[in-house]
Amino acid sequence: MDFKVTIHRLLLREEKLELAVSASGPWDEKVRDPKMTIIFNNGDQTRRLPIVVRFYQSEKDGSFYLMASYSYMLNYLFYKQPKNKHIEFSLELSYGHTVLESVPFTVDPEDEKALELLVRETAVGVEESEQERQTYIEYEMGFSEDSRRVILDAKPGQEKIFQPHKGRQIFNAVIMWLWHFVLFCFSVVLIPVFFIDALLAATGCQNKNAKIPENGIIYLLKHVRAKMDTFSRIRIGILATKMWMMDVVNTIARLTPIKKNRVVFLSNRRDDLTGNFEFVNHYLDSVPELDRRYVLDSHEVKQMRISSLIRMAWYFGNAKVILVDDYCELFFRMPRRKDTYLIQLWHACGAFKTFGCSRMGRPGGQTQKSPNHRNYDYALVSSKNIAKFYAEGFGISEDKVAATGIPRTDVFFDQAYKEKVTNEFYEKYPKLKEKKILLFAPTFRGNGKLSGYYPVDRLDVNKLYEDLGKEYAIIVKHHPFVNNRSHIRKKYKDYIIDLSANSELNDLLFVTDVLITDYSSVVFEASLLDIPMVMYAYDLERYISSRGFYYEYEDMAPGKIVRTYSDLVSCIETQDFENDKLQEFKKRFFDDLDGKSTVRAGELIVECTKK
Repeated sequence: MDFKVTIHRLLLREEKLELAVSASGPWDEKVRDPKMTIIFNNGDQTRRLPIVVRFYQSEKDGSFYLMASYSYMLNYLFYKQPKNKHIEFSLELSYGHTVLESVPFTVDPEDEKALELLVRETAVGVEESEQERQTYIEYEMGFSEDSRRVILDAKPGQEKIFQPHKGRQIFNAVIMWLWHFVLFCFSVVLIPVFFIDALLAATGCQNKNAKIPENGIIYLLKHVRAKMDTFSRIRIGILATKMWMMDVVNTIARLTPIKKNRVVFLSNRRDDLTGNFEFVNHYLDSVPELDRRYVLDSHEVKQMRISSLIRMAWYFGNAKVILVDDYCELFFRMPRRKDTYLIQLWHACGAFKTFGCSRMGRPGGQTQKSPNHRNYDYALVSSKNIAKFYAEGFGISEDKVAATGIPRTDVFFDQAYKEKVTNEFYEKYPKLKEKKILLFAPTFRGNGKLSGYYPVDRLDVNKLYEDLGKEYAIIVKHHPFVNNRSHIRKKYKDYIIDLSANSELNDLLFVTDVLITDYSSVVFEASLLDIPMVMYAYDLERYISSRGFYYEYEDMAPGKIVRTYSDLVSCIETQDFENDKLQEFKKRFFDDLDGKSTVRAGELIVECTKK
């Protein structure tokens, strides 16, 4: 039985593309999360986006059937290219081990004239004036001869759309700024009215603002401010003032010459040079002509030091290379020069659970309009095999993903460092020398930093210690987003230790005999040390539906998968870890196992300073 892809709906109105497709083929009961992907190309950039699978089931004839659909805004596809004269797209089907790129498609066979209708439907119902038509592009739609690509070409006579009048844009911006200022002045006059409105809400005469959890005078003040924000369309408050200061500083910095030898490390994830930053910084010690600067502030944007914000704005305006290692909203709203390179070192290896644009259509997923991650000049990954997934997640072209390897993984090839860390660990915890060490390092549940948690009742570490006959010591290492902690009985405090807050996860792997995790990316680092793993995936179906993976979880997991506590204990007792999966796992996610990822990343950074 062959795979078949059919387009059921392909409708284009005002640069909004509505797509619905189905796929069928031989059923595989191990496939829980099949994927449909659309790949756009405008001749300069490519863009991968998911087509959300709405329905998936097995059929009586031994086949599967899935339906996927989504709507795409063509003017938000390509970074800083909202207007495109020519766009093509193809479809990709991933079903277990089978990946069909540029898969041939057919049009719904129930309608013999479907192809003709799809093309004709593009302009149906468009009755706007000529002035309104100039705000969006009208496309003519066609199909490649091999039925693998859909082709959109702008209709003739739309030259004004592709040649916007910059003077007019500046004039409009000035007029809007003046109008918002007038509205702000009126909002100040209306403060007494807003205060009465706040009192009415606080006393129950009308509904309270659900976005303001506080009560009393704090509620009244925030209610008034929210009303002023809405009326004037200008954000008011401490955060808004900080952002204004950053904009002023950044504007001034962009008027100064670029410092061609300046490399800046920026993060709001860490306060010190750890992780990838540490390794790259050490490599750059060998390039003395570089001017290195650092802005490391682990606070949320609202709580970041003003000095950090000002320096960040300044460096975005005149640095040659900016290095980041995680997400921060300021990285995507801060203007930077055309000749400044923004390089995402990223903190995770491999491609495990989906992130960023790959989660479009899922709870907490990124929207197509979001600028987050879109402006990277390079993003570093551990393998060419996963470059397309990072391109999809970040919303960038695949040619901007560099498979240098992840710098911090070089430590796993450093025998001297391993011995040093091991000795230091046992000096601090001498009683653990007589035990095997079991590391419990699950990922978080929830949508991010503010809502992250782990249901600690799912694994009672005290009971696990007892059930394993006290043969193992247990180290607990929760994700940084998790604030709730397991309760450790006082009598076990020497053999069950929670190091979630104050230890480097990589260092703990050097003393680990068995790793218990679930969907955490720690599996990539653990595989480099050939550590036996148990995947405690008690909520796999729920996690697939809410978060999802780039590969079938049960196919790519590097260790034994268990769903219940009793199976977890049995797996450890019998040493049934399915270690044969480890080598194939490493081959898939690491191109080079040579401990030289830092060198490759450093060479790329230095090369950017010379461009």
